[in-house]
Amino acid sequence: MKLDFQALVDSNPNQCSLKEYEYIGRLIKEYSPGNVLVFGAGRDGPYWIKINHGGQTWFFENDRRWIRKVRKMNPDILIEKVKYTTKRREWKKIIDNPQKLTIKLPNIAYQLNWDVIFIDAPRGNKDKRPGRMQSVYTASKLKYKHILLHDCDREVEREYFLKYIGKPSHIVDKLYHKVAH
Repeated sequence: MKLDFQALVDSNPNQCSLKEYEYIGRLIKEYSPGNVLVFGAGRDGPYWIKINHGGQTWFFENDRRWIRKVRKMNPDILIEKVKYTTKRREWKKIIDNPQKLTIKLPNIAYQLNWDVIFIDAPRGNKDKRPGRMQSVYTASKLKYKHILLHDCDREVEREYFLKYIGKPSHIVDKLYHKVAH
């Protein structure tokens, strides 16, 4: 199966780079069919589902509009609405407060051993909106083999990754990847 990641980069500006998409794709393919969890349902979702053919690919998304849009493109998608309760501007205040950082996830999140967790949501680019603090913290508490976080060129993502997931095993452009021990 050959997927055109360049077309995804071209149609999805300011998201993952070609190197990042190819890296994530190779990692998912290594475990396919496996268990993949993605924080954020975007244009790249159908790629992860195709690569993980026969496995379970779950998406956790906070934006109802995106959920509707993604379901129109792929009616069989495994997608759950999640709610973030913090704002990016709070990141320093809450970094040591697990009660503020925990988000409620569906039971499936805790039941499965995830081969790959990819955190790319919420957007996290504005102080008045949710940052990725809760996604990173909560994902770090799940059972996983590999965890990836996008946009680690940003201070919040980088600091939360280092605190809750640890030193990255690999860095590809703005993507941090940790292999579980």
